[in-house]
Parts: sequence; structure tokens; C-alpha cells
Amino acid sequence: MKKDTHNNVKGKLYNLAYEKLKEMIVSGDVSNDKPLVERSISKRLKMSRTPIKHALSRLQQEGLIRTVPRHGVFPVIISYEEYLHILEIREVLEGLAARLAVDHFSNASLRELRSIFESRGDIRDIHKVSHSQFALANVAFHRKILHTSNNPKLIETVQNLYDHLRLVRLKAIEMTGRRNLSVDEHEAIIDALEKRKADMAEQAMRAHIQTLKRDIESEVKKNPSFFPMENISKTMPADQNPSQK
Repeated sequence: MKKDTHNNVKGKLYNLAYEKLKEMIVSGDVSNDKPLVERSISKRLKMSRTPIKHALSRLQQEGLIRTVPRHGVFPVIISYEEYLHILEIREVLEGLAARLAVDHFSNASLRELRSIFESRGDIRDIHKVSHSQFALANVAFHRKILHTSNNPKLIETVQNLYDHLRLVRLKAIEMTGRRNLSVDEHEAIIDALEKRKADMAEQAMRAHIQTLKRDIESEVKKNPSFFPMENISKTMPADQNPSQK
């Protein structure tokens, strides 16, 4: 009995270390160009180094940190190419999530989905609803649909993608003209869910992410500093690549 209690406490401590360190990484609370040192993290989180070591191992398996030989462990920041690849995956998987969610959304849950944005007031007005507030609402919207899919493996897979995108998401929200279009796209998704049309819901979600990808690509052509130039140059055709002109 004591052994079981000890293991339970140990498991909770390991998970707590993992959640706290993960939050530090995906929120940008730790520097991308400085190594994650067990001793420093242990001191900051007021935990022993064992759960920190376990958390680092788990985060490396998830692709959120990387080991650089002779330099240490660093947070992973996705490249422009990786970002586009993730959007392509999101399009398919979140389209599936919307399709599955049609059969699981209750009328009350659909009202809650609508209220995610409506409760914040005039969501289109950046003076009344900040970019960060809109970004939080956007995350809540997508997560509610994802979790309503009732598919644990799908939820786990897409959630991992969200973690990689978190640092980039606000930049996308801040893009000129993107907000109003995003609101319209969300309305189309909700409308399809309320009508209980699975095909329509899937297509609306896929169209939403397709236009996001299109707008990101357009923004990068106009403003290459949106992502590091060395990563952009690998994915853009020579005639569109500012670094080749």
C-alpha cells in the first residue's frame, strides 16, 4: 500500500514538472538560444533534479526540445517549412474532428461554442478585443471542437501540433485583415455543426485552415522577417524569394 502511494505521489510530481516546463517552453518564457540547464530549472521550479530530468526526456520525445552535441538542450522553434507542413496536417485532422463532432455536440454545447467569441463583445474590433484575447478565444474554439470529436488519439495528436504552433499563433492573428475573415470562417463552421451536416462541417474547417495557410504564405512574401530568412529561403521558389533577388 505504501509503495502504491509513493508511486502515485512520484507520478504526480513528474507530471507537474513536465507540465510546468512545457508551459515555460511553449509560452516563450525561456530563451531559444540558451540551454535548458537541469540545475537552473530545478531551482526555478523548486523541485529536485530527478523529475526535471524525466520532464526533459518526455519533452524531447514530443519534439519540443532538442539536444545539441557539446552545447546542451534547447527549445525547438519550428521553421517556416515546418509550420506549413503542420498546417497541412491540421487541415486534414481538424476537418476530421469537425466531422466527428457533429454527432456529439449537444444543443447546449453548441451554444457554448458560439459564446466563446460572442461573450467577448465585438470580436471584430481590435480596440475592444485585443489580439491576445482573440487568440485565446480562437484556441478555445478549436479545442472545443477537437475534444467533442470524442476520439482520444485524434485529440492527443492535434494537441501536440498546437504546442508546436503556440509561439507562432499570435503573429498570425495580428496579420492585417485576417481577423474578420477568421470570424466569418468560424461562423461557417458553427453553422455546419448546428445543421448537423458532417460533410459541410469538415469542409468548412478545412477551408478555414487552407485560407490561413494561404494568408501566411502571402504575408511571408511581403514580409520575410515574419519567419527566419534562412528557413523561408528553403521553401520559396527562386522568383518569389527575396533572398535570391
